[in-house]
Amino acid sequence: MFIFIRRPVLRALCALFLMLLPAALAAGQDPNPPTLRSTQGAWPIRRQWTPAETRHYAKWWEHLYLMKTTGDPEQRQAKLERLLTDPAMNLLQDPAFLGEGGNPQLPGDVMRAMHHFMDCGKFTAFMPAYYAYRRALPWMTAVVTSGEGDIRTSPFNIPINSVNSFAYPSAGAFFREAVGCFISGNYRVPLDGKNAHLTDTVPVAVTREFLLPGCVNYVDGHCLMLAQVSEYGELRFLNCSTTDSRDIFSYNGMNVVTGITPRNSGATEWEGCFQGLRVLRYPLAVTDASGRVTSVRRRTDEEMREFGFSTEQYEIVGEITRTHTIAMGKLKAQSFHDFVRLRMKSVDRIAPMPFMESYVDEVLEAYAARVPFVQDAWADVRAHGPITYPEELHKENIFQALGRWETWSSPSSDVDRRNKYFYLADWMEYAIRLYGIDPGFVDLTGLEKYAVRTQSDLAKAMIAEKNRLFAEHSLEYTTSKGDKVRLTLLDLETRLYDLSFDPNHPPELRWGAPMGSEERANAPERPTPVPKGGSVAMEDAYRWQYFYRTLCERETGMSCLRGMFVKGFPVRDKLDQQVGKWVDDAPPAAAP
Repeated sequence: MFIFIRRPVLRALCALFLMLLPAALAAGQDPNPPTLRSTQGAWPIRRQWTPAETRHYAKWWEHLYLMKTTGDPEQRQAKLERLLTDPAMNLLQDPAFLGEGGNPQLPGDVMRAMHHFMDCGKFTAFMPAYYAYRRALPWMTAVVTSGEGDIRTSPFNIPINSVNSFAYPSAGAFFREAVGCFISGNYRVPLDGKNAHLTDTVPVAVTREFLLPGCVNYVDGHCLMLAQVSEYGELRFLNCSTTDSRDIFSYNGMNVVTGITPRNSGATEWEGCFQGLRVLRYPLAVTDASGRVTSVRRRTDEEMREFGFSTEQYEIVGEITRTHTIAMGKLKAQSFHDFVRLRMKSVDRIAPMPFMESYVDEVLEAYAARVPFVQDAWADVRAHGPITYPEELHKENIFQALGRWETWSSPSSDVDRRNKYFYLADWMEYAIRLYGIDPGFVDLTGLEKYAVRTQSDLAKAMIAEKNRLFAEHSLEYTTSKGDKVRLTLLDLETRLYDLSFDPNHPPELRWGAPMGSEERANAPERPTPVPKGGSVAMEDAYRWQYFYRTLCERETGMSCLRGMFVKGFPVRDKLDQQVGKWVDDAPPAAAP
């Protein structure tokens, strides 16, 4: 359990905004009134996808995000059915937002079936389809086959068919087929791949006009829905877990916008060019002269240009790789993340202190979500016995496995948490770099006592404030003996590479209790079984797993355990060391 208090004024303003937003939306006119008619398919189609419709769709996502992050405790913890049925959360429950000719709420049994289907990929398949159903729009979902090897980890996949809402007798039948068949591999189709015109998404231009909430971010094997863009150009996402509870949670930080393959870096022009920011390939309802729908098809790449189709991501990443910088007016982007922030921001200045105060809350939330998960994993191991580590298997690894390991281990989510932590370091460096180019771009409100005059001064000030904030934020976990242990974010930073992902380990190791400490002294011995029989002693397994605890990206190859190397590989510097490289030896300027 963890407790922290959000700033009361902010909460009050958010609550007032959320109360007024539905009324404000209801007062507006439908941006895309019904113009079509149909009597065939999973649901009546009465609208065509238009740019105005995608902006309406974006408002729906933004409101879901606001409720998931600033609503009451039950709304922040809402699973799929609550998310869709709570009229304060789902704007489509408001008749004015739903619009004339909208379709009724999905039957409860369909929503419950979808809940049990959910993972990060299926969440990105279901939610747009649900919006399309309610707004009486056409929808399609691709069916893919592997281009080479296991479809979940293949280097590319091939669309072979589509699940088309116009061809199904009911909404329930469509959703069960469209979502049930969907995998993250649906996105792994290069632009010049076979049947690429049948893909569910296309790459999108990085502009506020086109990169809207409702777009998808695909990092090989992991999918997120863009749900909000901050005034600083920060991208904020909603995600769905694969745990039994199927939690839906916010994921803030552009560390997930990574792994984008530059154009012309493979054997073909677009080989590997499928990761990154994507816009849905909105289907087109074909009609006769009277407006009656006769079929539904994919839009072509050319038809998708009015929705933002662009290959610039792959070209920008290539340019940054070659030149290490891109001029953007008098500012310079030195990474793709810088490029996205500068393109997407709506303010003229950035303010490090408010950003850090807000982001540290999010870091704590990310680690606090781990508390009940670790306790539930420990309860499962005690109740049902040890869980086999996927050692040296060809079709499974620690990041992508089957059964109980997939449910109760945490290597993937721990990678996400480390990346969330490091994103703060990267953002601080972003502010320092831009301060050196244009000091006026950085608002120093809240840092006045540090008398910032140089990049070095700014680095020292932000490190000091980060450490103050980390010391003030804490969570509490329960040891295997039932004792409560309080950990601040400073403690978790110290233990960054020590938190075990192995569900066989007791909570003390899952939370990185130091060797020889009183906290770790009473942790029970729990060996880790391996596929070919036998097991590995707890301390040996923990030591051999160190490499995987330092990773900041998922691996797709075979995972090892016994005899795994424990040194001789790069380990990323923590925040103080990374940002501290900007600090010179001169004392800071005296405060006036």
